Amino acid sequence: MIAFLRPDCFEKEIAALEGRFKTIRQGLRSFELLCEKQFHPTDPQRVIAPAKLHRISQNDTWSIWKIELALPDSGLRPNQFPRMWFAVKGSSLVMLCIATHIDNHDDNEMECLAHERAGEYF
Repeated sequence: MIAFLRPDCFEKEIAALEGRFKTIRQGLRSFELLCEKQFHPTDPQRVIAPAKLHRISQNDTWSIWKIELALPDSGLRPNQFPRMWFAVKGSSLVMLCIATHIDNHDDNEMECLAHERAGEYF
């Protein structure tokens, strides 16, 4: 079983997006179900397409990933789905930050933020 952790900073980002994307929490729940298999500590199974899931960095302790968070019934095209950065360490998954291309985010800035937050968490 994976422990999903959502720091307060991440929850604030979700709350800010929830007004525009009503199904964002449903998308997060679907993501968690997929991660139960994808990042299972003893029996991982590939259930998320490699084109949707990208490893950003890895060290001896944790790895940071980015995913296109699918939002059901949102009316968004796949290239408009929010991008979410998260870290995995053993059986813990920490959601680090989330942004949308609609808001014209900068991937490099978001990756720096993800590294900073992962460093604070682990």
